Amino acid sequence: MEYIAGFIVSGAIIVMAFELIKSSIEKIINPAPVEYSILSAGILLASIFVKMYMAFYNRRIGKKLDSATMRAAATDSLSDTCATAVVLLGIFVGKYTGIQIDGWCGVLVGVFIFYAGITAAKDTLDPLLGQPPKKEFVTQIEEIVLSHEEICGVHDLLVHDYGPGRCMISLHAEVPAEGDIIKLHEVVDDAEMQLQEKLNCAAVIHMDPVVTKDTCILELKGRIERLIEEIDVIITMHDFRVVPGQNHTKLIFDVVVPYEYSLSDEELENMIKRRIREEVGEDYVTVLLVDKAY
Repeated sequence: MEYIAGFIVSGAIIVMAFELIKSSIEKIINPAPVEYSILSAGILLASIFVKMYMAFYNRRIGKKLDSATMRAAATDSLSDTCATAVVLLGIFVGKYTGIQIDGWCGVLVGVFIFYAGITAAKDTLDPLLGQPPKKEFVTQIEEIVLSHEEICGVHDLLVHDYGPGRCMISLHAEVPAEGDIIKLHEVVDDAEMQLQEKLNCAAVIHMDPVVTKDTCILELKGRIERLIEEIDVIITMHDFRVVPGQNHTKLIFDVVVPYEYSLSDEELENMIKRRIREEVGEDYVTVLLVDKAY
């Protein structure tokens, strides 16, 4: 409801912009002198100060509460301020110069208000349609989880935003396969509680066991990581496993790339497989999955 309410306010701003542009064009086509009185000028001036205060107040509260509705209300008040200021400007210019600029100024302000309404609508629609989390938020999550020595890495992070105070996180945490599962489970529980306390969001962490003491597997993993880094430093790897067989050894892992990556998943997969075959050996069969960074 937070985002829907903000979207309704944004719609009202856009409608007001259209109405202002329409009436302003009519004034340009059929100019008419603007009536002036000290009382009307005083009322308009007082309205400007009141609306400016409302805009700053709503913006401050919206930032404090992370409220899309309050931010949209701040935009609405700012739009009213601009429109009223233009009316006041048109009155003074028309009275003291005889030039009727009310219509032209109204068009300019209407365009500004329309842009502000579109921006406010985008701020409320993006969370409804789905958007990636902010980089700073992702960094906070990783720092909290990785602050536990037993957790080796983080991947497959998903953030579900249902409005202020309604954020849910799910992620995979890599833990030593040789560790005590009871103790590791306690560590993961602690990480979930810290995420809830520090970031005010519900968290679910899935444990991924990884080998941390087999030197042969670690050396092979390092070679694969360096090979992938040579292809592109933006690509990351996780869930690395080695499965020996009678005729060949399987290298199983996932790689993560941005959504707008230049290569298709199939092209990237074939490139990595070819490089591993050429530089690691024909005895290895690569089984990989290309993931997208959510």
